[in-house]
Amino acid sequence: MKRHRRHHHDHDPELQATYTRRRFLVASSLAAVPLGAWWALGSATGPSDSDVQAPLPSPGRSAASTAPPTPTTSVPVDEPSTTPPTSTVPVLDHDLIQGMAETKVEILQRRLTDLAFDPGPIDGYFGGATLRSVWAFQKLVMGIPREEADGIVTPTMWARLHDDVQVEPRRTPGGTHLEVYLPEQVAVLFKDGRTRVISHVSSGEGVEWCDEVTVDLDDGTTETKGICGLSITPGGVYHFERKVEGWRNAKLGRLYKPVYFNYGIAIHGASNVPNYPASRGCVRFPMHIAEYMQDLVEIGDTVYVFDGVEEPEHYGAQPMIFDWPDPDYTTTTTSTTTTTSSTTTTVPEPVTTTPPPSTTATSTTVDRPDTTTTHPDSQVGD
Repeated sequence: MKRHRRHHHDHDPELQATYTRRRFLVASSLAAVPLGAWWALGSATGPSDSDVQAPLPSPGRSAASTAPPTPTTSVPVDEPSTTPPTSTVPVLDHDLIQGMAETKVEILQRRLTDLAFDPGPIDGYFGGATLRSVWAFQKLVMGIPREEADGIVTPTMWARLHDDVQVEPRRTPGGTHLEVYLPEQVAVLFKDGRTRVISHVSSGEGVEWCDEVTVDLDDGTTETKGICGLSITPGGVYHFERKVEGWRNAKLGRLYKPVYFNYGIAIHGASNVPNYPASRGCVRFPMHIAEYMQDLVEIGDTVYVFDGVEEPEHYGAQPMIFDWPDPDYTTTTTSTTTTTSSTTTTVPEPVTTTPPPSTTATSTTVDRPDTTTTHPDSQVGD
């Protein structure tokens, strides 16, 4: 229906047909305003750049299902993960032993790292560092007696490794504390109740010894003398007292990055950390863990030493058994030298001699030196 506008000059056809330029411009401007608004609204709410209308969802399918998935972000954490991997765990159909080099060894190393059993480099080679971390897992998680821990990863252990493994502290003082389990020869560093590092260790051998030792004195000089002692790591509750960077010649031996907690007894790095007590009283750690262990603890942090007989609190901070002069020691020379020959006897680390089981799996046994014993000054332990 045509809409008519009433004017006072509707009766005059000549005037009705006559428009001045000003009236025409005004009328055009008024008409452009709603047209522009309509065009802007259509551009804001209209189709995309392709000007093609999106298809409607098909029957039986909700519109929400056509939207792209929302990306998720994982937040990294400082503590190691103890949950099993979400992907399917590869089946292990043969044993893994020291000297092998294959993909399954790399998977083993990654899982041990997730659980805080530091195996050293993740390189697919089953070396000494990986062997010691397997020892620690066997003794602490699987409950295998120390004398029976063989370092062989069987399919049974492989399955246990990929369970939800939780290592709980026996004491919860808060903050950072170290627990040393002498029967298992394992030490665990906790922070606020969560594991930071789990390591195989070697503590006091439990025998009397006499030897000539060279000791670094606080004034920068050294002293050589003959002493005797008892290689015992006492149980009890202690606190870290002192840190020494680098190597130190002490009465109990040559120590790498020691942190003392009971007079001359310390945790420290050593090249020889066998699967039995072998030290003169200190707690030996593998070299690759000793590299950073000193940085994870502070002076004053608590150390609990469990001897398997009484609880640490029963002993309190019982002191170490101090050394005494060797009555049979005689000085063979009166000259002062900067280089001395130490006669300290170091028990060699046992070599796994269990032959690999017959299997059809393809794996390579590599005769490669242990990467944790490359320190030139690490010939002597405590």
